[in-house]
Amino acid sequence: MPTAKLRTATVDYAVVGGQGDPTVLVHGPFADRRVWDRIASPLARALQVITYDRRGYGASRGPARPHPVRDDAADLAGLLGSLDLFPAHVVGDSYGAVVALRLALDRPEMVRSVVAHDVPFFGLLDADPVAGPAVRAWAERARSLGARIRSGEAESVAREVFGAEYSDLAAWESLDAGRQLEYAAYGARWVEELDDPETTRPSRAELEGLDIPILLTSGDVGPSWARPVDAQLHAMFRNSSALSIPGAGHWPWVTRPDSFVGLLATFLLERDVPST
Repeated sequence: MPTAKLRTATVDYAVVGGQGDPTVLVHGPFADRRVWDRIASPLARALQVITYDRRGYGASRGPARPHPVRDDAADLAGLLGSLDLFPAHVVGDSYGAVVALRLALDRPEMVRSVVAHDVPFFGLLDADPVAGPAVRAWAERARSLGARIRSGEAESVAREVFGAEYSDLAAWESLDAGRQLEYAAYGARWVEELDDPETTRPSRAELEGLDIPILLTSGDVGPSWARPVDAQLHAMFRNSSALSIPGAGHWPWVTRPDSFVGLLATFLLERDVPST
């Protein structure tokens, strides 16, 4: 696979298709760019699709990220700039959705639209009388899970997160045993990302300033926090829509790839117009 040498990282990537708008897929935790395998080629029939390993994942390398969200957004900006593939649609999963929104804030000229699935902005629910206590309990539990990862229990933690928190154990179990081990090894990166306050507690003032098209997605059997967060964001953004995917959980591109490709194609192709 080709490699882009950026200012502070070396990033492995793949480009599929040559027609339509550039569309970059940003993976979340417990995954690398291979998590998009079931949708990259179908999307590439109409769009130019870029997948890549974020720093510290897959074959991508670089120094530790002092500020993971901003560092990952800067890496993505560097990749798109080096390929001259922007403005791009940016599709992000979980923490990857946080990176996508950060890129839109930091480098608006590079982003045509954002699709954000299960954005982990738990902090937006702190004052919610129903969701707030559950979110605070999850934050405590995440610290405990991080300690277990550091003690060598990454695989069992990954399974537990997908089962109890992401409500999508079917997605995890659809992976073969080798892929599960590889993805579980990224648990330490997940801990780093959760430790960055920007992962869960964004600036409302910044987000309210976004005016690009944004599609918020979640599965109707996905994480319990996803749809309340989407409701908060939908009310906050100037130009957004929110969709719940029937029967889907945290990784619909793994468990329901055809449905997710259809959803993306509908949203993105409506915005497949020349940039100015």
